[in-house]
Amino acid sequence: MLRIATFNLENLFTRPSAMSFPSDAPGRQAIEDHAELNGIVAKDAYGSDDKLRLIELSGVYKFHLLDPPDDALVLLQKIRGQLFKKPKNKPLEVVAGGRAEWTGWFELRRENVEWPVTYNTGRVIAETHPDILIVVEVENRPTLMRFCEQVLAPKFQFTYPHCMVIDGNDDRGIDVGIASRFPIVDMRSHVDDLGANGKQVFSRDCPEYDIDLPGGGRIVVIPNHLKSKRNGDDQVSLDRREAQAKQAHAIAMAALTRSDLVILGGDLNDVPDSAPLASLFTDGFADVSTHANWPQDRPGTYDTGLKTGKFDYLIMSPQLHSKLHDVGIERRGTYHPKLWKSFGSVDKTSEASDHHLVWADFDL
Repeated sequence: MLRIATFNLENLFTRPSAMSFPSDAPGRQAIEDHAELNGIVAKDAYGSDDKLRLIELSGVYKFHLLDPPDDALVLLQKIRGQLFKKPKNKPLEVVAGGRAEWTGWFELRRENVEWPVTYNTGRVIAETHPDILIVVEVENRPTLMRFCEQVLAPKFQFTYPHCMVIDGNDDRGIDVGIASRFPIVDMRSHVDDLGANGKQVFSRDCPEYDIDLPGGGRIVVIPNHLKSKRNGDDQVSLDRREAQAKQAHAIAMAALTRSDLVILGGDLNDVPDSAPLASLFTDGFADVSTHANWPQDRPGTYDTGLKTGKFDYLIMSPQLHSKLHDVGIERRGTYHPKLWKSFGSVDKTSEASDHHLVWADFDL
């Protein structure tokens, strides 16, 4: 029996402060401003409007100061040259004329994830013992390796010898990756796949991992994290998530030439019957939630498990679907005492994640 799971970790050791508020609203503006700032400073030449906007936003985040305040959500990293100048008794100025005149960037302030949260993340994984685990919102490969070696192994006597994370298109440190008990023998990245608009399709990446299974055979695992609803879900967001889903399905179809066992999983940020995700359930591909053992009272995988919170998926190729044996949702890493019993180490301040781990057993 082979157990495959997907889990949105919401980072293991550090997380952008703007993404750590109880609700989206407080940090949303900082995330949008961070993206705008990096877009401005990437230009070959800075116009007057660009310079005014840089000064305006520095008034909000104080990143022109040598010692910005501790609660500043956006920071400036400067390596060479000067972006700003503050003459004595005069207003702040942007002195760089364009990208070539200085080296630096803007980043989101990060904060440590508290140990009880990291511990409970490990507990969720160890209790379910997946052979192959798709990880979403993980900082990077060294962090995933440290988690396996320094948390899973000593605290739960369970670990993964094979881990991989390919840095994607999101510079906030919320990538997708894989942890496996079996060797990863091939991998492919799709960070540079372009859409009809000439821009990168995937918010993070849609990597492919070929894994050799015991006794022979190979499975292709394709993690993903589609466009979030965090900054609102306007038509632009819907269209981008739909384009990502279509491209991910095309990648999964192409993977069938290497193995008929293909699974695409992760946090897809939408419900199964949504228009943006429709293409993922064509050509015989199906989500593990179609199994009779999938909980019907609370079929969601986020927060309180409502139908409107079904965001996490394991989507199987037809041949893999025929081998599906059992499914489940591990919710005990979250704290909703009126709905289900949590692990004893979990309270409202130490939830492993807002998402629940989804697992599926295959008779291979």
